[in-house]
Amino acid sequence: MHAADKKLNEMNRLADMAHFPAIVNAGATANVLLTISVTWWLVPRYPQVYAPVLWVFLVLCVNLLPVVLLRFSLKPSTEYRTLGKMDFFADQHKFSDWVYLAASANMTFWILVSWAIFSITRTTAALAAILFVAFLVTFSPVLLRPVLRRG
Repeated sequence: MHAADKKLNEMNRLADMAHFPAIVNAGATANVLLTISVTWWLVPRYPQVYAPVLWVFLVLCVNLLPVVLLRFSLKPSTEYRTLGKMDFFADQHKFSDWVYLAASANMTFWILVSWAIFSITRTTAALAAILFVAFLVTFSPVLLRPVLRRG
């Protein structure tokens, strides 16, 4: 089966994300960039050793709570759109479980890396650099489409 023909619950590799609509990738990227920005603001205010772990826990709860709640609405007759027709809000709870684990690991990575860097140097230049790298990495499925289509 070609990845573009897969339904949301049939995703079986991270590369399938390259078929999401650009607005879906933009929403995920904005979520990461906002979280990094809030992390930059939090670091000097919460110097406790456990603070980054608590922040990760809170962010993951906020990100996963809608998914958990919306999963109660799933029925055997639920429609699953193809990857290219996904709606950011209407379909966020319809992925296979491993996708949420991967997304949570990604968010945890960005929080802990940015917390570590901001603990050493909390400058606007450091914030801008991390936001730029996070944008490139997180939005790469869309940025690389023209290159991948040529190959």
